[in-house]
Order: sequence, then structure tokens, then C-alpha cells
Amino acid sequence: MISDVKKHLMESLGLPEELLGEFVDSFMDSFDESAKELTPFADGSAAPDWLEIRRITHMIRGYADGVGAADLRALSDALNAAAHAADAAACRSGAQAIVDLHARYRAEA
Repeated sequence: MISDVKKHLMESLGLPEELLGEFVDSFMDSFDESAKELTPFADGSAAPDWLEIRRITHMIRGYADGVGAADLRALSDALNAAAHAADAAACRSGAQAIVDLHARYRAEA
């Protein structure tokens, strides 16, 4: 979670601790936006839009890789595969899993 992200940023990128907050804030801003965009698919208030879900998961994969959020990357990969397969049920549950993970990250941030 956030502690893993901070550890990754310090070890992989060599960031000093005083700069971590800025990177974590940027990551969370991106994650906030993605979770907001996925919420209608997760709660069923919107029918899956395969291209939109694939666009969102592409964005998530980019920033998740950048900060070492392997759990988020794995969920994004699964959701992207569900969108490619046009599997509405898997998209709904995958979007919900990412929204739930966002809540856990936000609680730690």
C-alpha cells in the first residue's frame, strides 16, 4: 500500500524522504481520478464502456508501475482483460476491486 509505494520510491528511484510526499500526492491525485471514473462501472449505474475502461486501465498501469503499486497494477491488468473480452460482470467486479483498493490507499495516505 502507501508504505510499499514509499519504499519503492526510495529504493528504486533513490528519492530522499523529504520528496516522498510530493510523489505520493501526485500518485493519489491520479488514483483519485481513476477511481472516480470507474465508480459508475463498479456500482452498475453505467453500462461498461469497453474503450473507456481500457483507457482508464492504461492510465492506471502507467502510474502504478511508476510508483511500484503491484497490487493496483494486477487489478488493472485483470480489468483491462475483462474489457477486452467484453465481460460485463468481470468489468463490474474488477472496477469495484480497484475502487475498494483506492479507499484503502486513501485511508493510508
